[in-house]
Amino acid sequence: MLFRRFDNLMIQEFMDGIEYGADVYIDLLSNEPVSIFIKEKLKMRAGETDKSVSVKDEHLFELITDFVKVAGFKGIIDINVFKVNGEYYISEVNPRFGGGYPYAYECGVNVPEMIIHNILGNENDDLIGRYDEGVYMMKFNEIKVKGTLK
Repeated sequence: MLFRRFDNLMIQEFMDGIEYGADVYIDLLSNEPVSIFIKEKLKMRAGETDKSVSVKDEHLFELITDFVKVAGFKGIIDINVFKVNGEYYISEVNPRFGGGYPYAYECGVNVPEMIIHNILGNENDDLIGRYDEGVYMMKFNEIKVKGTLK
């Protein structure tokens, strides 16, 4: 058994439901969440999201808003959430840009602009849920270079 061989394992409960990813920005000056972008993860591979669709869910916006306020996060965070039998479970929080952030940007969420706005001493407006819904994202991991060798 693995527990006999290693003493530093972390085991996470298997969640059989819908998985979501949320890119969240908490304003550095007001300490309020001002942007939440949610994607439903449709296809996963080795912990990476290969296919997803942007969604809006008012209940999930409220859950995330309450969670980040209580936890005291600031800046950009990436949150993974599961919906199982109608209940939401936050499974993971990463204090960084998520790997799929360019997807949020393409849907209208400009976190770099929010960061610059804060650095200049300005609070950001509440932009939670202000992005394009129903946009699909698929990762493509291959590169094709055209050209001639000289």
